[in-house]
Amino acid sequence: MFVAALLDLGTGSLQLLRAELAKLGLEGWSVSLEKVNVSGVAARRFAVTLEQEEQEPRSLAAIEEILAESRLKPAVRSHCLAIFGRVARAEAEAHGEMLETVHFHELGMVDSIIDIVSACILIEQLSPREIIASPLALGSGMVKTRHGRMPVPAPATAILLKGVPVFQWRGGTELTTPTGAALVSYFADSFGQLPEIRISRIGYGAGSATVQDAGGERSLLRLVLGERTDVVADEQVERQTLLETNIDDSTPEQLADLAERLLEAGAADAWLTPVLMKKGRPGVVLSVLCPPGDEAKHLDLIFLESSTFGVRVTTVERHCLRRREETVETRFGAVRVKVGSWRGRVVTISPEYEDCRRVSSETNVPLAAVYEVARETAAKLEQEP
Repeated sequence: MFVAALLDLGTGSLQLLRAELAKLGLEGWSVSLEKVNVSGVAARRFAVTLEQEEQEPRSLAAIEEILAESRLKPAVRSHCLAIFGRVARAEAEAHGEMLETVHFHELGMVDSIIDIVSACILIEQLSPREIIASPLALGSGMVKTRHGRMPVPAPATAILLKGVPVFQWRGGTELTTPTGAALVSYFADSFGQLPEIRISRIGYGAGSATVQDAGGERSLLRLVLGERTDVVADEQVERQTLLETNIDDSTPEQLADLAERLLEAGAADAWLTPVLMKKGRPGVVLSVLCPPGDEAKHLDLIFLESSTFGVRVTTVERHCLRRREETVETRFGAVRVKVGSWRGRVVTISPEYEDCRRVSSETNVPLAAVYEVARETAAKLEQEP
């Protein structure tokens, strides 16, 4: 339904999907897309057909190996790895297993792998500024799993939906599947009512099941693409992952080195905050901001290079100035500056430290003077018509 709705929205094409999915190196599958009419609504239905229905369940490591050896774009690979990792952690927590022993049954099958990878390919192709989802209908009744019949939502699905607004739907049917829960909880930046937008396109994806509601039998997912009219164009909103841990038994040298390594690994920011911990011991909170999907490599560094036993992981929203970089010619030499805009006007001009230090060293002019001249030069250029 996700893939069908994205294709119906005009994102990518079936030919694009086939070409990208071929990079997985999996065999014995084909994909198709058909136009359907569901209770009077024109929609698309996406289907994956397998040559062999019987398959062995796959471990997280096996799926990670498939993705690592694929020729998918790095961003798509990162999304897929993050989603399967989230599902594996939910399965492990729900059933009291170690992460290494978790095996995907339904989600480890070729058709489910193709479903998730296809959704990641198309969302990366669309590259929306933000994704807002409505609260999720869970359904009701019982669902058949490899652990037997379970109440809706299944345990792993419920864990995946922690922090997500949901509501019960009395239809005796599972409405939010583990795949759907994994995709929505990962990609959605926020949940709630549709904001003020200027609609440009609408896509409908049809499911294979039918659900009885007040309007008849239907199984549809609707995507609405538009431009927000209630935000300022210069504002940039980013979704980031915040990793935090309290440490009281690592040396300052080790912590400083770790923060530097995290930044080199691609973290958006890393910092240390002094705190007073148990038994009156002074310690620090290590905080790391990183893009969604990059959590694994930063967690590896934190666990390998510090003494912590656990890391808190949360998703945060970061509002940023729209920025650009320019080079200004000062009387001392060329200096790069970052220019930040807010609500349509320049509010911050920040000279690059390394450039200022180089110019200061070459001209024997105090660093503070180089900073000030670079900032003033850039400010004058901004005021010119």
